[in-house]
Amino acid sequence: MATKAIGGFNTTLQDVDERYAWINDMIRLRQELVLKYMQLLNLAPQDPKFGRSEPDLDDESELPNPAQVVDFCNHLTDYVSHGHFDLFPKILELMENASGRSLSIAQRVLPKLDSSIEQLMDFSDHYSEHLDEAKLKQLPEDLARLGPILEQRFRNEDRLIVALRLVHAIVAAR
Repeated sequence: MATKAIGGFNTTLQDVDERYAWINDMIRLRQELVLKYMQLLNLAPQDPKFGRSEPDLDDESELPNPAQVVDFCNHLTDYVSHGHFDLFPKILELMENASGRSLSIAQRVLPKLDSSIEQLMDFSDHYSEHLDEAKLKQLPEDLARLGPILEQRFRNEDRLIVALRLVHAIVAAR
């Protein structure tokens, strides 16, 4: 299985064959999201507890560009929506059709994915509109909290995809 890490995030799974090309599309969307996250994280002024020296936050030139923040929020919303409304239902349907029953891994993973939606959408809603200096100053801390949420979500998505592959391998071996 090939992996590619961006900022500590696993951003790729092994490419899948053509019948699951939509999984590869999701992986590419994930890569774009992580790159935008890392770019934003590197632009955001940070205090020493986040690994960079503290800038003069009174200087607006040190604040991230609001357009980049909104762009990241739009990508985050698109990614989460794509998973929730397109990807996960398709994976579940394929798993159920292949196995004849709902698999326990999907039953364990989906609630975890659903619980991350609220946190991710709260971040997106907070930063996608009415960006003022106070919000931009808070961004580094919020990005630091967002990273582990994204990382856990990616791991859970990967579990679903691996489970789908496993089910199809078992069915093909019968």
